[in-house]
Amino acid sequence: MSAAGTSAAGIAPSAAASAAAGAGVTDAVRMTGVSKSFGGVRALQDVNLCFRRGEIHALLGGNGAGKSTILKILNGVHVPDQGTVEVDGVALTEHTPEAARRAGIAMIFQEMSLVPTLSVAQNIFLTREARNRFGMIDDREAERRARVLFHELGVDIDPRLCVSELSAGQQQLTEIVKATSQKARVLILDEPTTALSGTEVEHLFSLLARLKAEGVAIVYVSHRMDEIFKIADVATILRDGRHVMTAPLKEFTLQSMIEQIVGRSAGGFDEPQAHPGPRGEALLELRGVSGARRPGQAVNLVVHRGEVVGVAGLLGSGRSAMARVLCGIDPLARGEILIGGKAVRIASPGDAIANRIALIPEDRRRQGFVAAHSVAENICLPVLDKLSRSSWISNQKAKELVDAQIKRLRVKTASSDSLMGTLSGGNAQKVVIAKWLALDPEVLVLDEPTACIDIGSKGEIVALIRELASQGKAILIISSELAELLAASDRIVVMANGQVVRDIPRHEIDQQTVGATDVAERLQLAERYLQLALQHRAQEWI
Repeated sequence: MSAAGTSAAGIAPSAAASAAAGAGVTDAVRMTGVSKSFGGVRALQDVNLCFRRGEIHALLGGNGAGKSTILKILNGVHVPDQGTVEVDGVALTEHTPEAARRAGIAMIFQEMSLVPTLSVAQNIFLTREARNRFGMIDDREAERRARVLFHELGVDIDPRLCVSELSAGQQQLTEIVKATSQKARVLILDEPTTALSGTEVEHLFSLLARLKAEGVAIVYVSHRMDEIFKIADVATILRDGRHVMTAPLKEFTLQSMIEQIVGRSAGGFDEPQAHPGPRGEALLELRGVSGARRPGQAVNLVVHRGEVVGVAGLLGSGRSAMARVLCGIDPLARGEILIGGKAVRIASPGDAIANRIALIPEDRRRQGFVAAHSVAENICLPVLDKLSRSSWISNQKAKELVDAQIKRLRVKTASSDSLMGTLSGGNAQKVVIAKWLALDPEVLVLDEPTACIDIGSKGEIVALIRELASQGKAILIISSELAELLAASDRIVVMANGQVVRDIPRHEIDQQTVGATDVAERLQLAERYLQLALQHRAQEWI
């Protein structure tokens, strides 16, 4: 599909970039004195940044630090109030997505930009469609090109499928291929691995290493510190819309980076900790459970009161499918679900709520909140019956509930009346969690609960999960972030091919870290043990 000289996945330096590089110019992007406000709220203040060719530059900061605003200015979605943006030494005078594309900038968005009713291939080449000799759109050629791109990334996704049929992880991979299919000189990745398993992440990192070697400037945003230390050359830290520091990765330690990001020690999230304590009776039990979408699935699992069970597995292992059946989103095909030792019928989300089961979904934007409604309205949605009398909502009760939940989860919002669409990704996720905690569930299922949440807030969420467990809740955490599972879980189960194939007790994990001299080494050893468990089970099913 590629013309001569095109780099990996279709990205190639332009003639202007090559000439600039030959002249010794290494800055791909330079931002000078950039400021931006939204409705009187200052998102960026006098920010100076430089992204260089052949370098992976991590852009770090807490939720609301200004990272996404910088990326959207680069991609032409926002126009800066002040300051200049130069690409290859040329100032951008037009700030639109099309102008950014012409300048050689491609972006992988945190909230995916795919059209669900179009096919995978059609999404990848949207506005850049392949044409036949008569000038007509050639979908078969687009599908062929898409297969090549997926092969380069090391994944197998049918480009003919409709995007609405894909899992969140597959959609994330499609978003990545869509961006890398462009002949970009600057590649921006905003939380690209939130829905990917370890294997897919490694494939992505290999692709980025090839692009870096070919002179592409890569801007990488992630709240996952292990990824930053593994892939980045340089890191810039923002806080409250201001530039805090830029330095090579070798000048940071994990602790110093966290402290610069949050302005204090986050403490605890990146420490693999045991959580000794008595557990109660079996509260949730799945016996040979399978859903209509995965009839071969047969999940057997028990979760006790006061217990946090982590669920690990590669993309497509059936983790989210299990959660959807348990919470009544997908129908139960066979098997039994027991709550407190009694078999219950869960044929709808309403049945799950009636049995005090709540799900924090993986895809928060489509399934977790209503973007056009306020923070307060979203938090109140599951408990309207408790806030109303004779069909009238008690404003006082609603206000007390909302204020308590905002304070409990430290949601950063201008007011409870702010629209959900105005919140950062991490704060939106906090509202989703707050919404279901308002229901006071007995069984809480969290699917990727800290995706796109900063390291300080992750520690708060993990502490909240442990607090809920101490209150006698039964908690399931589904996560592709092993550090999260290690920080929160009492035991971890591994899923493959729709089944629980291994149950790893906490003491077995802790034995792997004996002799480690510091937190980072203990975390690395524990994560490596879980990765081997995942890979071993994956091989059994290939």
